[in-house]
Amino acid sequence: MWIFLTFLFILILVPFRHGERISFSYLVSQKYTGDNAVVKVLRNPEILEFNIKLATHKRLISAHINSRPPSYYIIAGFVFTAVTVPYLRSEYGKDYDFDAPVKLLDKHLHAMAQSVDEQVVVVSQVLVADINIGYEDIVNTQVLAFNGNPVRNLKNLAEMVESCEDEFLKFDLEYQQVVVLQTKTAKAATFDILATHCIPSAMSGDLKT
Repeated sequence: MWIFLTFLFILILVPFRHGERISFSYLVSQKYTGDNAVVKVLRNPEILEFNIKLATHKRLISAHINSRPPSYYIIAGFVFTAVTVPYLRSEYGKDYDFDAPVKLLDKHLHAMAQSVDEQVVVVSQVLVADINIGYEDIVNTQVLAFNGNPVRNLKNLAEMVESCEDEFLKFDLEYQQVVVLQTKTAKAATFDILATHCIPSAMSGDLKT
């Protein structure tokens, strides 16, 4: 048992000065984004050497929006947006990291984007109208798929909805919730809802390009 623990202890320490060892994290802290690192890997049982350029991970929930207006898309009163830290702060205040929904916090703290443009898209709120009666309590719930297709980001969702020619719009949400709307009725109702709430456009400018 002691031999095993000693072995683990040695694995996570590196030489520093003569007769001294320090945590492996010291070596990591000496590197910056854009630096190269030489990494040796033991594989079957050959030792391979790689020269790797270091880069930062892209977090699934961005820490900032670079002073741009928030992105949004509206259909039938459902307001969709991409989750960012400024959005969480505006919704839940300075203590958003305690008060926001657990699933969003988990993605914020631990999830990494699998592609450059991946986003967490949520139904931010529902602008109440006849067409969305029964759905008005949906708030900050992630959209997982639209008509069976995974939602990659907000622009992807807007494009799929706008080009949809199916009879129904089906949104699969977290917590096994499903929103189903008749396509023609939903698109027609959107104009009236926008006018009622004095919203000039169904989508933000960045989604139009």
